[in-house]
Order: sequence, then C-alpha cells, then structure tokens
Amino acid sequence: MAPEAALAHGGEGLTAGAVWFAWSLTPEISGPILLILAVYARGAFRRRSVARPVSIVRHVLFATGMLTLFLSLQSPIDPMGERLFLAHQIQHLLLRMIGPMLVVLARPQGVLVAGLPKRARRGVAAPLMKSGALASAYNLLTRPLVAFVLFVLSLYVWQIPLVHNAALLNPLIHWLMHLTMLAAGLLFFAMVFGRRDVPSAPPHLLRILLLFATIVSNIILGAITVFKTTVLYTAYDIEGRLFGIAPLTDENAGGFILWVPASMMIVIAIAIVIHDWNLTEEKRLRQGYGYAGPEYDARGQGTGDRTLVSPSSKRLGLLLGFTALTMFGLAIGTGVFVVSLG
Repeated sequence: MAPEAALAHGGEGLTAGAVWFAWSLTPEISGPILLILAVYARGAFRRRSVARPVSIVRHVLFATGMLTLFLSLQSPIDPMGERLFLAHQIQHLLLRMIGPMLVVLARPQGVLVAGLPKRARRGVAAPLMKSGALASAYNLLTRPLVAFVLFVLSLYVWQIPLVHNAALLNPLIHWLMHLTMLAAGLLFFAMVFGRRDVPSAPPHLLRILLLFATIVSNIILGAITVFKTTVLYTAYDIEGRLFGIAPLTDENAGGFILWVPASMMIVIAIAIVIHDWNLTEEKRLRQGYGYAGPEYDARGQGTGDRTLVSPSSKRLGLLLGFTALTMFGLAIGTGVFVVSLG
C-alpha cells in the first residue's frame, strides 16, 4: 500500500493555478445527475396541479442537494482532493453529509416517480415498491442503530491511513469510498428525517441521541487528526501537496474539517429533528392518536390537554437545542484554539 507512481484520478500534473479550472464532466457522474434532475423536473411539472403541490422550498432543497453532489465529484474539489488531505475532507463533507441531508429533506420520492415514463413507472418503479425483499433490506438498513453504525464506519474506515492511501492510488477503491459514503449518508439522514408518524418510526429522542453520538465521533476523530504529530497520509506527497502546504499542516487542517464543520451540520440536523418533534406532537394532540409514546400517558392514550404535554415538549426541545449549541460552541472554540496554536 506504499505510494507508487500515480494517483487514482485527476491529481497528476496539476499546478496551484491550473487546479481551479480542473472541472471534470465525466458521463458516468454528470450523466446520472442530469438524468435525475430531468426526471425530477418532469415530475414537478406533472404534479403542479395536484391538490397538495410540492413546495418551492422542497424543489430548492433537492436542486441544491444535487448541485452539492455534482460539485463534490465534478468540480476542482475532486482533483484537488488528490493532492490535499484538507480538500479531500471538504469533498467528503459535501458527499457524505451536506448533499444527502438536502436531498432527504426534499422528500423527492413522489416527484421522481411521477417524472418517470409510464412504462418505467409500471414496469420498474411499481414492482420495486412492492418488493418485499427490497422493503425488508431498506427497513433493516434504516434501523436507527444500523444506520448510525454504517454512517460512522463510512468515515472511520476510510480514514485508516492504509485504507485511505490505497483509495488514492486505486480508482476502484476510490469510487467505492465515495459510493459507500454517499449511500451511508442517504440511509442515515433518511432515518433521522423520516416523517412517517407510525408506532414503528424511530422516536425523536433516539434520533437526537444518535446525532449527539455522531458529534462525539466527529470530535474524537477530528481531535486525533488535529493533535497528531506525524504525517500519516503519504499518498498525497506523490505529486506534492498543492499551494506549498506542509504535509502535517494539511492533515491537521483536514482534522479541523472533521471536527468543526461536520459537527455544525449535525447541530443543524438536531434543530430540524426537534422542530419536527414539536410538529408531530401537535399533530398527535389534534388527532388524538391512541398509541403509546413519550408524549402519552400510561394507558397509551393521548391526554388531550395541551397544557400538560406541549409546554413540557417545548422545554425539552429548548434544553436539547441549548445542549447542542453548547457542544458546538465547545467544538468550534477548541478547534479554533488548536488551529491558532499551529
């Protein structure tokens, strides 16, 4: 796994000035992204006259999410990531967190299905949606603990120096790294932002706890990468690191990306889950759902009294929000302090 002659793709021969113009519009990536956007646009046009049309906000979220994925894989960030550990961590942040978060929040499934040709809807989409095996696999992969473990492993495994260096040198391993990060991000945020209000849905409190655990995992890995004193990712030195950045400085800065911006995205996710929790509780109170949950009495019946339940939930939401912001403040403060020491 020692560095050999060439990088996996895109980073060879680049200079600091030329890298900003190194856009790579490859058909295997740009093609599917454009196709998905075209299907979505067709579906949005077909659904414009339905009783509850998709909001502009959801359209913007989906388009921005797809643009984020495009930039992570086709913009100069991609070849720059072959020559800088810092740039590679920015790419992974876009691919594993920001892009999947935006796409999942847009809830594009219905629009995408509506945008398919009739034959594809009947011959492909309908059988897939009815497939018990596919539904079972999806339900397994989006179970809270399973999705959380996959999400964390998609970062930790690829940060192992031996594995990370191999990915930089082998195109197949490199694409596997990107594919698993994207898939893990989509599955994790599908669980976190799930809107189905059924007894089998993950409790909001559990989702928030797993998001807190994700912040802790980011801080641990980020701190290890920031505080280390030896260069671990030697494959970046085959062609030399861009902009004259010293190898250890580059890797410490990449650790800061793992530590602070990644934690910031999770704090945003926590705020979204808390907001959805309050909306879900208010909906249950209005409709008088009769299944057990943290907002219901011992008999599994809604109390029907907003004065007894809603303020408690809001206080819990404020407490969780304050805790999340406090953790983020500590993370960013510590990160800035460490960077300033460097």
